[in-house]
Amino acid sequence: MKSTVKLTSEEIDRALVDVAAFVFARHGFEQGPVQAIADAAGYSKAAVLKRFGSKERIQDAVVARAEEHAAQVAAAGEGLQVGPERDAALLGALVELIEEWPGTGALIGGAFWLTREPEITQRLAKVQHTLMEAFDPDVWTDEERHVRVVSAIGAVTVTMMANRDVKWTELTDVVVAAGLGALGHSANGGDGAPA
Repeated sequence: MKSTVKLTSEEIDRALVDVAAFVFARHGFEQGPVQAIADAAGYSKAAVLKRFGSKERIQDAVVARAEEHAAQVAAAGEGLQVGPERDAALLGALVELIEEWPGTGALIGGAFWLTREPEITQRLAKVQHTLMEAFDPDVWTDEERHVRVVSAIGAVTVTMMANRDVKWTELTDVVVAAGLGALGHSANGGDGAPA
């Protein structure tokens, strides 16, 4: 039976931005067509353009949303010392973000490896810095920590993107444990070898 719940204009825009984020994560800003966004969202190209005006305005909305979501993930670590507890809180927030907004999650993950298009790298630099520094403000001067943080973000993102049909929030502990392993923490939250 088809749902009779009518979405608000804001809910439609948020959903379209998330779909667009996924299309751009997959194809890039330059190659990601508005038609692909429309098809994935179940709208016509004309309807998508009527809501946003242009492909560039869709890109702006996608980048703004990614920055907003990165800041929300970073907020999960505020007030916690750099280390396993903070890392677990940030990874848990990342799981929640990707579960709710998979397109934005794919694009945020893409901020670390979508290098085929320099514009994406430049436009998502703030997102990347926000996430990296949320784990550790000194991440840029500690090469090992830098590699581990990128690996943890990648582990969470790739795991969740590999099977989007799974209800990942029900497996948050498992996904967070994988990310903690990449960060060099054991499954019980301490440093060192797994318990």
